[in-house]
Amino acid sequence: MTTLATTTGAAVDEVLKAEAERCRAIYEQDWAVLEPMMSDDLTYVHMPGRMEDKAAYLAGVKGRPRKVERQDLKVRVYGNTAVMTGIMINRPPNAESVTARVTQTWVKDGSGWKMVAFQASRIQEG
Repeated sequence: MTTLATTTGAAVDEVLKAEAERCRAIYEQDWAVLEPMMSDDLTYVHMPGRMEDKAAYLAGVKGRPRKVERQDLKVRVYGNTAVMTGIMINRPPNAESVTARVTQTWVKDGSGWKMVAFQASRIQEG
C-alpha cells in the first residue's frame, strides 16, 4: 500500500503557522507557548549532533536567545503526521548567524500540531 503525501491544504497551513509561532516564541522568550508545542517524547538534534529530549531542549533554549528565520519550507502531510523541510537561520544577538538545513516531524493530536523530532545540519559557506 502506498501512502501519498498532501502538499497543500489546511493541514499544511496549520503546520506552517505552528512553525511560525514556534519561531516567534523562541525570539520573544514566550516559554508558555513554546513548551506545549513540543511533544513529551521530543527528539531534538542540534547542528553539531548533540541530541536532547524535551526537558533538556527547553532548559537550553532559555539560555540561547536568538531570532530564528525560516526559508524554503516544504510540508508533506501523511494523515496526522507532517514532515517539514527547509532552511533555518539562527541569529543570536551577539554572534555570527548560522544557516542549516532542517527536517522536522510534527504530529497532530487533540490539542493541535506538536513537534516530535527536529534535526539540523549546518550549511557550510562556500
